[in-house]
Amino acid sequence: MELPFVLNRWREAERVRLELDIRAELKWFEGHFPGHPVLPGVVQIAWAVHFSRESFDYGPQIRSIEQIKFKQLIYPNRQMSLSLRQKQADNAVDFEYYDASSSFASGILRFMDFT
Repeated sequence: MELPFVLNRWREAERVRLELDIRAELKWFEGHFPGHPVLPGVVQIAWAVHFSRESFDYGPQIRSIEQIKFKQLIYPNRQMSLSLRQKQADNAVDFEYYDASSSFASGILRFMDFT
């Protein structure tokens, strides 16, 4: 999977924040939509899943994706943050894409419990 460039990463206890550079060269912008490229919502979810697994060592399977909200379109050549907050008791991660002035997308990822 093609990922955005991670400019910086911060971690404190059950929180991770990544500063992302979402470049126009990413293949996800091709054909979505010609002349007006936007980052597809399914890619935003896939990136949140990827970085949650990487940050909190979850297994490969998702149980559910809940409370998904796509609030604003994400255009190429943007920098923004991805916040991940682990909720260990629920095997869940709250995620949000945002910058200094806007929230772009948010939701909850629930991972399978293998214990």
